[in-house]
Amino acid sequence: MNKSVALSSLAWGLFFILIGVSWAASEYYGFDAVPYMALGTGLILIGLNIARTGLGMRLSKFTLFIGILALVFGGTSLMGYRLDLIPTILVLIGLFIVAEAARRLAKSS
Repeated sequence: MNKSVALSSLAWGLFFILIGVSWAASEYYGFDAVPYMALGTGLILIGLNIARTGLGMRLSKFTLFIGILALVFGGTSLMGYRLDLIPTILVLIGLFIVAEAARRLAKSS
């Protein structure tokens, strides 16, 4: 099994553990676990990309984007704020475009 497949399997395993534990805790203690699941999912996906980069592999912009989105929604929800999905996605897409342009400019210098 190559490293990329192993990392993806690890992330999926952590994701299912997160969902199962959150669901069980939500049922037992009677709280809304969705913000915690979003926050945990974001941390898993961002951690996956950090591990990929650390092992010299290319990071996945898609999973990084979804991870940041989940982290933002989970974090703001836990702080008591509500974000609208579409405007938040548009801002994050814009940030990714700016970051990619800045990376290319720095690389060409």
